Amino acid sequence: MVEKTNMEQNQIEVNGKAKENLFRAMELMMKNLEANRIHLQKDKYFQYTQKFIELVYDGLINKRKFFLLASGRSAFILQAFSTRLVHLGASVYIVTNLASIPALSDKDILIILSGSGTTEIVVSLLKNYVNTVKPYGIVSITSHPESIIGRMGDLTIKLKGRTKRDKVRGEDAILTPEGTNFEIAAFVYLDSIIAELAVKMGMTNEDLLKKHAESI
Repeated sequence: MVEKTNMEQNQIEVNGKAKENLFRAMELMMKNLEANRIHLQKDKYFQYTQKFIELVYDGLINKRKFFLLASGRSAFILQAFSTRLVHLGASVYIVTNLASIPALSDKDILIILSGSGTTEIVVSLLKNYVNTVKPYGIVSITSHPESIIGRMGDLTIKLKGRTKRDKVRGEDAILTPEGTNFEIAAFVYLDSIIAELAVKMGMTNEDLLKKHAESI
């Protein structure tokens, strides 16, 4: 009976620690989102978001093709963004060395997502595309505007958030490892861009649903 009680007590302690870590991780992520909201609202930074919205809007209205470039978890975030762009009526292509996609033209828009701004495969593909043709607009979204990817953008958006190149010590580091904070900020930021565009285009949720693929 005593042994069972000790086991139960240990389980309570384990569960309690798990709960503590879970909500502490969520708190850290939400704090970073709030830091980004405050940062992006400042006039000197908001002008870049306005230009980003205008560029994407121009691309939607003028039927430009959108090419999205990222690697790893950032690629999943751009995949989600591409889905919403399609719902707005865009033609979107994910740049990869694993599949054939249309050639980039000077009428198209290239959007790159990289927290560190130094991801080798992204840099390699980006150099190849930019050296082939100069697109209508290049947007770099990163935490490091001074990086090679940041400098290659016609328009560079800085998002706050630790990336894989940023060394952080302390107990909280493991709760938002590597680029987690940047990636979540990017996901929310890009979905917010979609929200602004949908309103700007006079679209409703029902309009977007019409473009949504049927699922089982």
